[in-house]
Amino acid sequence: MSLSVRPLYLSLLALTLLSPLGCKTAGGQGSGSAASISGPLTILPDYQARAPRTCATVTSPPSVAQAAIMVQCSMDGLSDTGLSLVQNVNIQIGKSRPFVYNTDAGLAGIDLTAAVYPLQGSYTGYFCSKVGGSLVLAGHSCIRNVVATSQGWCWKTSFGDYKCKMHGGASTMEQGMPAPQTF
Repeated sequence: MSLSVRPLYLSLLALTLLSPLGCKTAGGQGSGSAASISGPLTILPDYQARAPRTCATVTSPPSVAQAAIMVQCSMDGLSDTGLSLVQNVNIQIGKSRPFVYNTDAGLAGIDLTAAVYPLQGSYTGYFCSKVGGSLVLAGHSCIRNVVATSQGWCWKTSFGDYKCKMHGGASTMEQGMPAPQTF
């Protein structure tokens, strides 16, 4: 090996050996085991926005960081009418409690015998239209809805996996906003 190639080789070797250690930060995509449940970030060219977040199956009660990601996975969506995305999920998980019909009956596939974990916090919702023509300009294709106070749940399904979602609350809406391009 030539002397000029050796530093490059050593740098690549160090990167290869260190990359499995990852980056551990508080919350979000880089936080330990939470990051491992999220699919890769992809961009939808028609919307100039990130695609809906996808999650791997979670089979134990989620941590706060995992629950924040799982909220995005359950609430993000793409339909014929547009792209819905959730950003800036800031939550707390309460003490587990038994299933309560009045509040929990609508949770998809809920295991009626498993504990439910209440959530409280905030998030920002986006509804984006396809970019194009003179009606929907790039950088101005979304309605942003800041939900300052919200409630939600994490629950176990009858198939043994966990889901998390938030629902409405007091909010502030702005039109003509740029689309999110990160988680």
